[in-house]
Amino acid sequence: MQRITGILHQSLETAKKMRKLLFIVAAIYVVSFLAGYVMIYARLPFAVAFSEVVIKSILGRSVLSPIIEALKSGNLALAVASTFLVNLLLAAFATTTLPGLIPFVGGLGSAGMSALRGLVVGMTYYYAFGVSMGYTVVALGTAILELGAYVFSATAGINISLSSVFPKRYQTQSGWVAFKESWKDAARIYVIVIVLLALGAIWETVGIYVAYVMT
Repeated sequence: MQRITGILHQSLETAKKMRKLLFIVAAIYVVSFLAGYVMIYARLPFAVAFSEVVIKSILGRSVLSPIIEALKSGNLALAVASTFLVNLLLAAFATTTLPGLIPFVGGLGSAGMSALRGLVVGMTYYYAFGVSMGYTVVALGTAILELGAYVFSATAGINISLSSVFPKRYQTQSGWVAFKESWKDAARIYVIVIVLLALGAIWETVGIYVAYVMT
């Protein structure tokens, strides 16, 4: 227990050290989410057309098939595990942290992905909020937990991309040393990412199962 507490403390201290980047990424998500929501609310033709394409694309993704089948069969454990792994490996690491391997430009990529994701989620959640009160509660909880995790994962990626360009941020002149230290920080940050995504997967899958599969 003491070891777990120590790991969480290190993660929170690392997040505190990156609070400026965290604030910027969180602001990107909030602004883009609101922009997407307002564009659908205003029924802008290009936004409505884009959201329809996005929704069809999401529903047609083969990676979601095991999750949907697990929910239909009542295998909540498999649904939660599958949702967690997809979100961790693809939505968090591959698209928002891994681009940080490319100095500076990778950070711009992570920021751009955050803006695009916030926009898309804002657009799709406009429809989700109109389904039912139960689905609105599920959607809000999912957005807070999962987008919260992506704020941290994107921050880790941006920090990595800046490390070799601005090594003095790690009190060193060596870009390589700073780069390695940034990955250690990313590992600490990912403790928070894992916790948030685990909670998000449980909230989302159990909420959908209770609200729809059982009715």
